[in-house]
Amino acid sequence: MPKIKKYIILLLKKVWKKSPNFIRQFFIVILSSYIGKHDPQAPECPLYVLGAFASSSGLAEGARLYAKARRCEGKEVICLDITYAMHLDEDFPQGLCGVVPFENRNFLLRPGTIIVHANPPQFQLVLFHLGKVFLKNKRIIGYWAWEIEVLPKIWVQGITQLDAIEVPSSFVKKTVSKYSGTKQVTVVSHNVTKPVHTKTDFMLDGVLHCLYCFDARSGLNRKNPEGVLKAFHTAFPDGGAELTLKISGAMHAQEVINYIRSLCKKIKNVHIITDVLDRESMSLLYNCHDVYISLHRSEGYGLTIKEAMMHGLHVVATGWSGNMDFMDGELVHPVPYTLVPLKEEQGPLKGLKGQWAEADTDAAASILRKLREQLASRRSC
Repeated sequence: MPKIKKYIILLLKKVWKKSPNFIRQFFIVILSSYIGKHDPQAPECPLYVLGAFASSSGLAEGARLYAKARRCEGKEVICLDITYAMHLDEDFPQGLCGVVPFENRNFLLRPGTIIVHANPPQFQLVLFHLGKVFLKNKRIIGYWAWEIEVLPKIWVQGITQLDAIEVPSSFVKKTVSKYSGTKQVTVVSHNVTKPVHTKTDFMLDGVLHCLYCFDARSGLNRKNPEGVLKAFHTAFPDGGAELTLKISGAMHAQEVINYIRSLCKKIKNVHIITDVLDRESMSLLYNCHDVYISLHRSEGYGLTIKEAMMHGLHVVATGWSGNMDFMDGELVHPVPYTLVPLKEEQGPLKGLKGQWAEADTDAAASILRKLREQLASRRSC
């Protein structure tokens, strides 16, 4: 019987991943009617932080940072892995240290508050999988990150399941507050701490080393690695610089990886890393580079931008959306942009009427050239 159940779950995951958004939304609306009742008056603590801790996604890293920050505040925190409930692949097993497995959730019987680090429609899936026993004495807060100024209907439906909402930036708060009614929306930014080792010397080998990190599952148009490649090629057609693309989620987005590789064949000195790296290895990767580039069209927060800043890299990034909450200082170089209509034909943004930023790649290229000149001249002094 357990084997049959396992095969059924695997089949459902495959069907879910291949289903169009309207089918998923219809399914979620039906599931929502079966979600167990919860307790809006439950105490704040213990704080149950629910995240896809076995995943390498940005949402998962946000959950890890959230749990760490709340513990530093002296709160009792219990982490519960919901990778299974979110129908995600487990590609980051080292993230499970000190985390309660999902199948043990019904042993967590004490009243408290759950913080669900999952966006709709996965948010509703998580609540359904959690079950009535777990939810009955819990207050529910959704920790949501969104990237444009309108919410899909399935998100608005998800708000009805919540007692409050937390978001990583004022950009997301402005959007969610349009739909939240009387429910409180609070900005709780990611607490990215300064690493042990930070950047002190630049262009040690006379070459400007540039870096961009993105998740292949997060929407290629939104992350806009093409813009980064274009700006880099415009700035350095004859060499003198190198670009590293660190791509997460490569195992399950091979078409995206193949497309990026095809683009890179036309540009000199571009390297691609698709390995899953732990926090220490990521820190080393940042410190091996001089400049972080992100010509995103929109970010709910911009976690890798903040991480690069904390490592002491120069940051060249689109001057719009969630990253503008923290992008300041002498190492920051905002890229001018034009707001353009959103036209997405796939993913969670499909069919939405909104806008996002088109970064000026020529301006970004000019910033990169000037940075190389400035950093090279400082080394020669």
